[in-house]
Amino acid sequence: MPEQPRIFPVDAVRRQFPALDQAGRFVFFDNAAGAQIPATVLEAVTDHLRMRNVQRGGPYRQSREVDAMIGRARDSVAAFVNARGGDEIAFGLNATSFIRAISLAVGQTLASRREIIVSELDHEANVATWLALERAGARIVWWRARTGADGARLEPADLDSLLTERTRLVACTMATNATGTIVDVADVARRAHAVGAEVFLDAVHYAPHRPIDVKAIDCDYLVCSGYKVFAPHMGFAWCRREAINRLPTFREAFIPDVTPDKLEAGTYAYENVAGMEAAVARRPSPQVWRRATWASAADTCIHRG
Repeated sequence: MPEQPRIFPVDAVRRQFPALDQAGRFVFFDNAAGAQIPATVLEAVTDHLRMRNVQRGGPYRQSREVDAMIGRARDSVAAFVNARGGDEIAFGLNATSFIRAISLAVGQTLASRREIIVSELDHEANVATWLALERAGARIVWWRARTGADGARLEPADLDSLLTERTRLVACTMATNATGTIVDVADVARRAHAVGAEVFLDAVHYAPHRPIDVKAIDCDYLVCSGYKVFAPHMGFAWCRREAINRLPTFREAFIPDVTPDKLEAGTYAYENVAGMEAAVARRPSPQVWRRATWASAADTCIHRG
């Protein structure tokens, strides 16, 4: 007997999202805004605001609970991207703000490596932030897309004519927001590292659909948005600790100059971090993750009541 096709339990998934229950015939079709959040995430955000809406780093119980929650969230997101540890995960406003913070730091360390490679298929956030470094003496090198019957794509082999001993960093996407093209970023990293350059990846549009493994990719920096993977509006950055600890990032004088603290200037929305922890703490296997995120993310964006 042939195996019967599995039917995805879309009705059961829909019931996990309060926004869909009350939406009536409203259609959530603003895909750039990300997915709606499930009840478990909403409960985590509400619980934080109700029980421990205080600053971290204090000696009292509620503040210690915030510290513990952030620690759990770092560990959960570290597992989500297969990092070496939670200390490589920083939280903040969004992916764009992390790209800007890191690019400003990179701009202070150009020395003889003044070339930054950017692609014409990347989101503006991962282009304009690097173009701004021209004022600091950077030279921008464009990685052009190949076009054909299958659309536009970035071919890592084309980097061979662009990479030199002057290349400081290659900035590229893992999956383009415009066409959905997936880039072989492990190949990008291999080629860039061969000339001593670093690799900065935008995983915002990739994360909802496929698992991330920073060890396998062997990149140096990666940013993502939690609201693409069922968390509230927030962002996180993974940075190879040896790479980020060399950069002169902006921070208050009392903040340690090591990851992750050095990337977390000021107070961010701890309640959204609690939501992020709830969204990824019980991540299923990669196969189930791909299937579930694709189906339920689509359902949270398209709902006709």
